This record gives sequence, structure tokens and C-alpha cells, in this order.
Amino acid sequence: LSVRHSGEELITSDRQFLRGILHNSLSNAFKYSHPDDQILLESETTNEKLMIRVTDRGIGIPPDEQEYIFTRFFRARNASNIQGTGLGLHIAKNYIELLNGSIDFSSDLNKGSVFYITLPFQE
Repeated sequence: LSVRHSGEELITSDRQFLRGILHNSLSNAFKYSHPDDQILLESETTNEKLMIRVTDRGIGIPPDEQEYIFTRFFRARNASNIQGTGLGLHIAKNYIELLNGSIDFSSDLNKGSVFYITLPFQE
């Protein structure tokens, strides 16, 4: 895991939600990558927002299944031999929405995925 951060180091947010978002995002990056693949966690604080990017070089998500990736219990067909429940990204998205944030991603089959998370600072 390689970690990079820029901007303010202290923010105000919900610790439990943030922990769940990071846990589920990183867990998926490791789960769907090969053991020697590099995982990159980048964060930046600017304009009262925290931006997080999780990049992996794993199996990727088939293009025709990408619209379902945040659906509860959804598992892409190329992940059938990897243990999981299909809840991680669904839970992360719910936490992000509860914090009035957003999540998006890009993915290329057999090349990896990048997840983009934006969270406003909390009061």
C-alpha cells in the first residue's frame, strides 16, 4: 500500500463512517488485486472537502456490469472465485451519502479500478 496526502491534515467528519468507507474501499482493492500489485491511497483536503482516491491494478469490473457495482449483494461475474458478500461498496456508498458526499469510479477489465470519493467537512 502506498499512501499520499496533501492539504490540511486535520478534518472534522464522522470517524466511524470514514473508517467504514476506507475499510470497504481498501478491502476491495486488496481483495481483487494480485498479492504483488500496488494499491494506492491518495487523499487531499481543499475547499472544506476531503477527496480520496483508491487505485488498484486488479481484475477490474466488466463494462456491462459497472452500473450495478453499488447494488446490495451484487458480485461481478469475474469475481465469482473470490470470497465476498457484495456488501462492501454498497455500505461505503451509504456512508458517503449520509455524509453528503459522492463516489464514482473508472475501471478497465484486467487493468484495475480507481474509486473517487468526495466528502464535505462536517460541523
